[in-house]
Amino acid sequence: MQCEIMMIGTELLLGQIVDTNAAFMGQVLAENGMNLYQKTTVGDNPGRIKQALDAALDRSDIILTSGGLGPTEDDITRECIAELLDRPLEFRQDLYESLVARFERFRFVMTENNKRQAYAPRGAIAIPNPNGTAPGLIIEDARGTIVCMPGVPGELKPMLTDSVIPYMRNRFGVTGVIHSRVLKVCGIGESRVDAAIGDLIKFQQNPTVGVLASPDAVRIRITARANTCEEADALIEGIDAKVRERLPGLVMGVNDATLEQVVDDLIRARGWRLAVAETVTGGIIAQRFTSRGAGAFAGGLVMPCMHSPAASARECADIARRQFGAECALALAADPDSGRTTICFATPQERTVWDISYFGLDERSQLRTATIALENVRRRLLGIPV
Repeated sequence: MQCEIMMIGTELLLGQIVDTNAAFMGQVLAENGMNLYQKTTVGDNPGRIKQALDAALDRSDIILTSGGLGPTEDDITRECIAELLDRPLEFRQDLYESLVARFERFRFVMTENNKRQAYAPRGAIAIPNPNGTAPGLIIEDARGTIVCMPGVPGELKPMLTDSVIPYMRNRFGVTGVIHSRVLKVCGIGESRVDAAIGDLIKFQQNPTVGVLASPDAVRIRITARANTCEEADALIEGIDAKVRERLPGLVMGVNDATLEQVVDDLIRARGWRLAVAETVTGGIIAQRFTSRGAGAFAGGLVMPCMHSPAASARECADIARRQFGAECALALAADPDSGRTTICFATPQERTVWDISYFGLDERSQLRTATIALENVRRRLLGIPV
């Protein structure tokens, strides 16, 4: 079975909203062992919607659409499918009664345009939507199957997992899963990771290996197809071991693990609390610990960038430790003129100082500097060379 997804809405093309639905749909399809062929985004234009659906039916067995099922004039997904497949829209009393009941339950006034949501292409199967007014629709045709879901994430997500995925697995006899594990590496670039594991990326088939770079980590995704998640994990283990062997000590965590979580766990295991003094990073490190609810985080100071960064970093670390009564401190001081930033990590036993490049004060550069600082602390606590 080949499937693809089609996101409908001019607001998506204009960047007025972020398309989180497509990412969620791709993830859920993969978890259920379904091949996603292509993603298309199209605006609220009937000619282009029909053209895109027509092309999709030539490629794929099933098309999942998001959006265009509401009550307004620009919600035209139903009409476009009806015209393309020559299945005229029909008024459905069952859908209308469900709409009326929902409006009455929430004591809302049902306007006349909401009645549009009670129409469906001839022969369509309705999908219940307990989280909204627009029902989903399944249209089975000789050319392929089109599944229409609302564009509101809070409506689409449960509809996909609770109704659409079970339908697809039954309709197409889908078995097995596609399961992934993501290894996170911080403090080194994508090119170095590729140099170490490039052959695994190039020659593996099941599992497959991919690399995705971002300001806070390089993500190594290992994906396996198997009958169950447990079987997929068993396949992944061998590649996981090879990656860790080639990048000794550099895998910070797996899947949803965060660098601040790992550092917090290491510091708490020693019975310490950590104070932070930031200049160039503008408080990002403290914010990351705070949002994590880090038990070892004692508090943070934000200071202006200063010259003589090595001395300043040591001084800032001492100030932070005293102010918050912490056993250890992390401090950063930058000297833009010399092009360097100094990191000082002070523990009850010693103070360690590192110099790194000064990247700048924009948000991406601040995140990069904060990540390197936290990664240096992680390696220091684990005895891994920085």
